[in-house]
Amino acid sequence: MPTRKSERLAKRMQLMASLLLTQRKKIGVGEHFQAEIPDWTGQPSGEDLSHYRSDPETSKMLGTRIWPPEGDVRKINIMVVGQGRPESCNCPYPGSFFCRQHHTNGARDQLRSELGQAFTEWQFDSMGEEVSKLWSRDEQLKFNALERLVPVMDHKTFWAVASKHFSSKPRIDLVKYYLNVFLMRRVLSQCRLSLLDIDSDEDEVEEEEDGDQPGGSCSLQRIQDVQDVKNAS
Repeated sequence: MPTRKSERLAKRMQLMASLLLTQRKKIGVGEHFQAEIPDWTGQPSGEDLSHYRSDPETSKMLGTRIWPPEGDVRKINIMVVGQGRPESCNCPYPGSFFCRQHHTNGARDQLRSELGQAFTEWQFDSMGEEVSKLWSRDEQLKFNALERLVPVMDHKTFWAVASKHFSSKPRIDLVKYYLNVFLMRRVLSQCRLSLLDIDSDEDEVEEEEDGDQPGGSCSLQRIQDVQDVKNAS
């Protein structure tokens, strides 16, 4: 009996949580761990507020403003809010994978330009395909080769081997690359190689729920992409 999609999804989410969460730490109790809140003595005076704002400890707790910079006034076009994407674009192959990739890269570049240094400080450079830029080509090939050594289905062994082969990289970096780059490229590769037989991950193909849709939406979209290319040529 094939495993249902909901059960497979729950299993994957449980795996991701176990990878990202470390062992739960103990909560310390005492004056070195909890804040001391003074008794309420009434509405503070203007002088008290002035001292509070100028107190270095206050600035430390409030943090430092990263974006937008102080004094930077930005105009917001509220007319475009809620309008969504345009129905058509000027791409050679509208609606195709190449179209989506083009607009995704364009939106990321625009966001990087607007945020400046905040783009990196907020770790937007560690999301999506951008993660691959933090790895050398040799490192990426080495990570891909691990699948031939240990099946991804054997999660505990796979991550133990991955940690051993990449001892200089923190575990969180391995997880980021696996989720943002490795899995996404794997699905894309299958979409390109096979138009009617797609296995989007390491689980078994769900026959009961996908039987009336051979190949899935990924395959159908790839067929449309190929047809668009043929028509254009």
